[in-house]
Amino acid sequence: MVYLIVGLGNPGEKYSHTRHNAGFRVVDRFSRQYNWKWQNIGHRLSWTKGEVEGKQVYLLKPLTYMNQSGEGLLYFPRFKLFSEGILIVVHDEMDFPPGVVRIKKGGGTAGHRGLNSLIETLKTDDFLRVRVGIGKPLSREEAIDYVLGVPEGEEKALLEKGEERAVSALSSILEEGWERAMNKYNAQED
Repeated sequence: MVYLIVGLGNPGEKYSHTRHNAGFRVVDRFSRQYNWKWQNIGHRLSWTKGEVEGKQVYLLKPLTYMNQSGEGLLYFPRFKLFSEGILIVVHDEMDFPPGVVRIKKGGGTAGHRGLNSLIETLKTDDFLRVRVGIGKPLSREEAIDYVLGVPEGEEKALLEKGEERAVSALSSILEEGWERAMNKYNAQED
């Protein structure tokens, strides 16, 4: 079975430490533990691949900015694998406090534009999500500034801990299956 793990974020150093880039940082951490090397397809997609527990795994980062994440996936040379493999999307989640990680299969997007774009491109919402909590601003009007902000101090430490937990959740999905991983991570006290 082939696994496609898509981390969501925005390209460039300007965004690399923002709350919104939790998905990029998680797949980067995951690739580092196996020493996988990334390659770019123009300014549209970054990807790498390897094997985990006998399973073929592709890691992808759309470089088309969050709101057009789905468009970046169109540049993946083996795009048909999205209909044949198991898709896991790693993204930031405002509905959870910083550091909380939850696994979900299918469902709505809660207005997450990166997820909206993926669903529009792939014509399905039936994929796994590893959601990394980033907390939420005091008002809805502050959402854009909030997700594009850089956390500091204790919040930064909690987010880093959550990103490490998300890497562990991905490993658990690959080793034990998504249902076991979901039961394990969704029941954890954070």
